[in-house]
Amino acid sequence: MEKQIDNDLIYNSYEEYIRKRITPTDLFYIEDEELVFEIFSLGLKSRGVLSLEDFNSTYKKKKRNEKKPVKEENKENILYDINLLYSNTKDFFFTMNYHLHFCKENKISTILFIRYVNKQKYEISSYIDINMEKVRDKINRKKYIYASKKDLSYYNWHNNYTCTNSSENYEIVINKKIGLIFKHIHTNKYFILSSNKELKIKLSDNIYKDHSSKTNIVDGKEEMIKLCHDIKRMEVNDSNYLQCVLYTLHL
Repeated sequence: MEKQIDNDLIYNSYEEYIRKRITPTDLFYIEDEELVFEIFSLGLKSRGVLSLEDFNSTYKKKKRNEKKPVKEENKENILYDINLLYSNTKDFFFTMNYHLHFCKENKISTILFIRYVNKQKYEISSYIDINMEKVRDKINRKKYIYASKKDLSYYNWHNNYTCTNSSENYEIVINKKIGLIFKHIHTNKYFILSSNKELKIKLSDNIYKDHSSKTNIVDGKEEMIKLCHDIKRMEVNDSNYLQCVLYTLHL
């Protein structure tokens, strides 16, 4: 048992430890990689997998406490300037933390797009509302973000499985002609992320959850959706992703 624990100490993080123990078979039966991670995090004695609590009790807690003063000092020295929002590209976590800071202050709203290959060698892509407590918690703990079927939009390129969900900040609208439209709930602004073309979008072309369509006639003309084009795009390079892009709406 002591030898097993010693082997567990070679990992730099609990996330790395868990992901090394997730097999393609696990992902075959539970396709959602985030859900598999959460299940494993509870600890699986039959597989010799430590829970987060047990993992921390071996050595991680001590290691984290040793680094804590340095982390706190670095955190205090971060100068948040919204004018530098698109120039601070030190790394994935620094960039995400910078955006989350201004999301919390309600100055911006940001959607993260990620594309990567999972352990089954399937390509996955997802649009994620980053101004969520779950995302904030992961970034604070230096944990990478992976796709979930609870995201704004999830797509598995292997089996063409797709699903969409609205969040506290965004309503997802499916349009018959152009596909995915994001509606920022608090500002009532509509935008798309796949094109900058000027498009005329009819309200009746939108498909809602109840499969209905809505048509408003004003002065004999059908109401159109006006798209917001003031969306800033910022690409972040990280070896964990094939593509990682932040789309930001200034409020």
